[in-house]
Amino acid sequence: MLRAPKPEKLRILLLGSASEGDLRVGREQKRIRSAVESALHRDLVELDVRPAATTEDLLDGITKFRPHVVHFSGHSNEDLIVFEREQDNHHRGHPVPAQAFVRAIAATDDPPLLVLLNACKSAGQIDQLVQEIVPLAIGMSDSIDDGDAIVYAAQFYAAVANGQSVRAAHASGQAALELAGLEGHDLPTLATSEGVDPSSAVLVKPAE
Repeated sequence: MLRAPKPEKLRILLLGSASEGDLRVGREQKRIRSAVESALHRDLVELDVRPAATTEDLLDGITKFRPHVVHFSGHSNEDLIVFEREQDNHHRGHPVPAQAFVRAIAATDDPPLLVLLNACKSAGQIDQLVQEIVPLAIGMSDSIDDGDAIVYAAQFYAAVANGQSVRAAHASGQAALELAGLEGHDLPTLATSEGVDPSSAVLVKPAE
């Protein structure tokens, strides 16, 4: 069941991991920040941006920042997510099993409303997330180009911060890809818990 929004800012935890230097997660986070800052309700959104995210960043962000949205950009597949290690040089990342990630998301008294895994083949993990922890989750059904992932994320959060529902924001992100002539428009996949209507899930709502 999707709980009613509280009179507080929407808190978004942006986790980026690209330990081998092959993904432009910094660019994605910059585009998301710019999209939110240009939006209608920009004053109602707060970002915690962690561009070289380790598993410690995940747990610290979950318990301290108490995000409504957890966004991950980096490498993944159907079974794992790759975080960085505490190293300054390029390195092989730290693979985290999907079940361990779910447990980390659940390790709080106030779980997120939405998890967005902007990473290849991550849609294989979202059903478990919505069955066990969060009302809403988004993942990619196959491998997605870096540029496509950035375009989708920027438009998705622009729409959220403009007061659109999660369903509309998801559709807006897909439309942005298609309008740009990009091939990945059908890859972002939205899943919901039983009884949750994404068209009624408005994450940013100004006080009346």
